[in-house]
Amino acid sequence: MKKLFIVNSRADSKALARFKSAYSRCSEEHEGESSVVYTEFAGHASEVAKKAATEDDLLVIACGGDGTIHEVTNSLAESKTPMAVIPLGTGNDFTRSIMDENHRSNCEICVSEIFNDSFKIKNTDLIKVTSFDADGNRIDASSAWCNNVASIGLDTEVQLRAKGKVLAHPNSSFIRSTAYLSSALECIFGNRKFDFKYKALRGDGKPSESVKSSFTLLAVCNASYYGDGFCPAPHALIDDGLINCCAIDAVNLPKSLFLLLKYKNGKHEGYKEADTFVTTKLTVEATGTRDLNGNYDGEDFSGHKVVFECYPGAIRLALYI
Repeated sequence: MKKLFIVNSRADSKALARFKSAYSRCSEEHEGESSVVYTEFAGHASEVAKKAATEDDLLVIACGGDGTIHEVTNSLAESKTPMAVIPLGTGNDFTRSIMDENHRSNCEICVSEIFNDSFKIKNTDLIKVTSFDADGNRIDASSAWCNNVASIGLDTEVQLRAKGKVLAHPNSSFIRSTAYLSSALECIFGNRKFDFKYKALRGDGKPSESVKSSFTLLAVCNASYYGDGFCPAPHALIDDGLINCCAIDAVNLPKSLFLLLKYKNGKHEGYKEADTFVTTKLTVEATGTRDLNGNYDGEDFSGHKVVFECYPGAIRLALYI
């Protein structure tokens, strides 16, 4: 099987340097078995992966952070071409659910095992996110496949602020490592109320439609982690055909701070202000005039109504053995 490495050229500089060294060494030992493309513009990874989806006997390796993985996933979804991942990004949250810490911390090991075919290919789930405006028209720019976590509410506001910090200080490892948590603390002192309702056939048998119409956030999860280690779905599995959901009520400031710490560590289940359940399809609709702002895999989207649906086995994922 040939290998195509799609590398985010704006990835963490130290991780990128380590990848280049490992790739150079391994490609010399396995001459003619691989090729590498370094991205040159936004959406480049998606373009390269889309062309690769038409080729036979090829493994595409997304090398970067969650954004790079998201781009490649959206080009390979429902194709026969498998995808592997090498974490070179800031949070690398999706990789927390699919590999051990040794692989997450050592891209050299990942590169070596890919060249030596030390992986297994597994059919795994994706969430299809479809957004609509107030008139019911599909919004293509806000509709995509999600491989990790999608969310609506406070965490989207946090993410926008965290992105701004990283962009303003691209060479600061301290800012990269603390941007999400510091932004969460800042935003939690501001607006914590977002108006929407959700409807789903729940695995716990509770009523399908939410009783409340205002929440702090809603996380819709295929995997467990996002936001540089926040854990909204500690029991999520990427191959069980289910979406794990968590809705946090709009609560007062002291309760918000308490729940934030629990939510960070995946310990929020069981609290009455945290509604957690599994489903295969979830519909979320704004209850006011303001559209919903959300994100999937760290990419922003908006819409008046959003449908999340699990597609079992929609992506072939190469997992390290």
